[in-house]
Amino acid sequence: MYLYVYDSFLVERRFERELAAVEARLVDLGLSGRISRLTAFNNARGIIRDEARRGLQTIVAVGDDETVAKVIDGLGDTAVTLGLIPVGQSLSIADALGIPAGAEACETLSRRVAQRVDLGSANGHLFLSESRLVGEGITAETDGRFRLTVLSPGAEIVVSNLRNRAMAAGLAPVRAGDPMDGLLDLMVVNRGRPGLLGRWREEVDVTVIPTVRASFSAAQPFSVTCDGREFTTDSLAVSIVPDRLKIITGKERLFEAESGA
Repeated sequence: MYLYVYDSFLVERRFERELAAVEARLVDLGLSGRISRLTAFNNARGIIRDEARRGLQTIVAVGDDETVAKVIDGLGDTAVTLGLIPVGQSLSIADALGIPAGAEACETLSRRVAQRVDLGSANGHLFLSESRLVGEGITAETDGRFRLTVLSPGAEIVVSNLRNRAMAAGLAPVRAGDPMDGLLDLMVVNRGRPGLLGRWREEVDVTVIPTVRASFSAAQPFSVTCDGREFTTDSLAVSIVPDRLKIITGKERLFEAESGA
């Protein structure tokens, strides 16, 4: 049984043709199923809970990175296989999983090559890709062993579970962001530093600390972007949730896959 969860922004007319092509291809492949739409009054957690009672086996997020985040955060303790049909602008998660946008994603869905991957938890909210922290004087403590405070105004903290295209191109070591290694990668990214005569040098320096859990705090609230969703807080607890999700991936995924279906 397939459940297709459409994000609310897909009601815009500019997506009509693309969605029509997706739905026609799903029918051709014999992958038709129920459709639910996210709204202000109809969230992913409620949809998944109700459908799980009817024997839900596969849920397909139709939308962008934030759509994926909403669906994953709505899983609770439900055990389902997740598929993606990327539609929209921010599609880095689908890209990392090797899933093409629009109707082409239906072919990947039909092949049903699935991997069991880790998820991250940020203040109790599940995420697949990463959490980004921006603010002054953020102190991080990892696994109760390492403690550091980020003071540079050009620094950003990224807690990565799934590497993106920038990491694969060499921003960070190749092992950073492997969703099958049982670890999160805490990366402190410095995007520049003072040079001679007060000039700012455009360099990127990355420190990577593999961790199972980490906590972050600051005297002032800092910004957190968790798979496209933004919020502010003065404390954040992040941890790995190993082997939490079975997800359908494509051939061009950015991590080493295990055989599975």
